[in-house]
Amino acid sequence: MRVFFNAIIVQIFLSAYIYWFGWQGLPDKKYLKILYASVYITELIIYFIGFFTSKYLSFDALHDLAWVGTTWMLFTIYMTGLLLIYDLVKYLNRKKKFFSKFDLKAKKNRLAYFIFSLVFVSSVMAYGNYRFWNPVVTEMDISVNKGSPIKNLRIVVATDIHAGYLINKDIVSMYIDKIMEQKPDLILLVGDIVDYDVKSLYEQRMETEFLRLKAPYGVYASTGNHEYIELGEAKDEKILWLSEKAGLTMLRDTTILVADSFYIVGREDDMCKTRKNLPDIMQGVNKDLPVIVMNHEPHKLHEEVEAGADIALYGHTHNGQFFPNNVIMKLSSMLYNTGIIAENKKFRFMYELPYGYKKKGNTHVYVSSGLGLAGPQFRIGTISEIVVLNVKFN
Repeated sequence: MRVFFNAIIVQIFLSAYIYWFGWQGLPDKKYLKILYASVYITELIIYFIGFFTSKYLSFDALHDLAWVGTTWMLFTIYMTGLLLIYDLVKYLNRKKKFFSKFDLKAKKNRLAYFIFSLVFVSSVMAYGNYRFWNPVVTEMDISVNKGSPIKNLRIVVATDIHAGYLINKDIVSMYIDKIMEQKPDLILLVGDIVDYDVKSLYEQRMETEFLRLKAPYGVYASTGNHEYIELGEAKDEKILWLSEKAGLTMLRDTTILVADSFYIVGREDDMCKTRKNLPDIMQGVNKDLPVIVMNHEPHKLHEEVEAGADIALYGHTHNGQFFPNNVIMKLSSMLYNTGIIAENKKFRFMYELPYGYKKKGNTHVYVSSGLGLAGPQFRIGTISEIVVLNVKFN
């Protein structure tokens, strides 16, 4: 609750700054100022309605309010950044006179920059929304130097679906269609399948979509941090919904031998208080056969490598989801990989590999940027993706 309250306070201040910047550039015409003010008043009303009355609203109303609220949140972040540049330059110009022939205080210049920023941000967000609605299929060929009765395996991997109020049944249906179009031999869902609460899943009968997932060697899933977010629900209610209603085989610190040919290991998320060590989970595993590990958060890749995993699959990061988070993640990864920062000293958002493929030892590592997302439905500088691994066992 405190996190959401803090977010609203921040948005009020950002909105006020954008409002003030635009107001200073408006012509002195009453109807323009009334229209301009009404936009911000309406948005604040929507914010407070969504925050204080969510438990009394219908699903459709909650979906729409959440979409408007999260979209406005991203819009204000980008607009504030651009407008601050103008005010910073204006401040520096008073000291150094960089633009002696250009009056940064003039209303027409301020309004022109405001309109430019508005058009630019709107265009970027429109493209980001397009990227969200058009997931990319990332396909890779992988060779595992182990024998198996199965020589070739087509694995479809999806992480971070975040099914709920924002990623509603229509969007999940699109995801399921896209997954099944890949003609998988095996489907793996690596955590954060559910967004925040289980109520939205029951209201939409979301299980009818997940039950469409079929593959010759099965459909398996591991938990993510969102499966452990408790919003007045019974313990593990989201996880039970996934297994009992959605028909997924949940691997919770569990190993399973599939068709006497390969192992799948599903680790509990870091938020699970009873999470086991990987060597304990893999006791009894015949490592002459291929081993695939699902582990939602890619914090300690060496654990899967040292345990003898041939393929290790992760999600969680969303690759930052939208700019500049993706750049921050990449830079923090470069810093972390220098070895200057010890594993136990690094920040939670620092990853050895925040996104993509890496061969670490004998382990093929892939960190997906996720199929769905949390919050604003925009992919700016990142992609929504389904990962297809064409695995050949030698």
